[in-house]
Amino acid sequence: MRRLAMTIAAVTWVTASASRAWAIDFYEIQIYDIYTTPPGHLTLELHSNTVNTATGVEAKEALHPYQIHETLEATYGILQWLEIGQYFATAKLGAGNYEYAGSRTKCHFGIPQTFDWPIRFGGNVELDYMRFAAEENPFSLELRPIVETSIGKFTIVGNLPFSDPFNGPGAHKGFQFSPSGEIVYDLSRWVAPAIEYYGDMGAIAALPSVQRQQHFIVPAANLYLIDRLELNLGVGIGLTRASNGVFLKSIVGWTF
Repeated sequence: MRRLAMTIAAVTWVTASASRAWAIDFYEIQIYDIYTTPPGHLTLELHSNTVNTATGVEAKEALHPYQIHETLEATYGILQWLEIGQYFATAKLGAGNYEYAGSRTKCHFGIPQTFDWPIRFGGNVELDYMRFAAEENPFSLELRPIVETSIGKFTIVGNLPFSDPFNGPGAHKGFQFSPSGEIVYDLSRWVAPAIEYYGDMGAIAALPSVQRQQHFIVPAANLYLIDRLELNLGVGIGLTRASNGVFLKSIVGWTF
């Protein structure tokens, strides 16, 4: 009977794991547009993200409330439409100490032939090599097509990331889909309010139910107080059982 109970428990755990999405990326909560750092310039950004509340067992397991994620991103412009970047991620994990969480390497580009089109295109290729203690799927490849358009003072950006984990629980399940996007209103030269969206729908081959996916709406503000300074502040509000919580995000950047 004990073996039978253990077998049933194992099967139940595997089934549950296979039918839920993984958490959104709290090391980098950012929308990519088609524009890149100017050639010969270096941009440093500090990404600060933390989950303040999570309600329900499913949300707490996925969101890990009270963890703090701090990521330093260095990006260098190669061409007018191409940049490369390196991330150094840290986190305050369960033990309560700040730890090195891992690194990432990216190649971000716009497609210059489309810059004068009504709809502009670009992309980002990223290789993640994180620590097992900090990430369920520590080694993965992400391919992120970017679509962008402008309507009057509004700019609409869509990111369609597909990630393929090479190890961890998500390995061998195919590409996972984590869409995101934003609508930005160019209010003045100082401020551009935005509504951002971030989601994690899970493995494309076996999408879980909507309530087991993660979907967040994020009211945000982009501030341009100084020419070289970038400020992005937002509050994320979860829309499903697996994302039933609130997080705070900020990006502080400076271009040299």
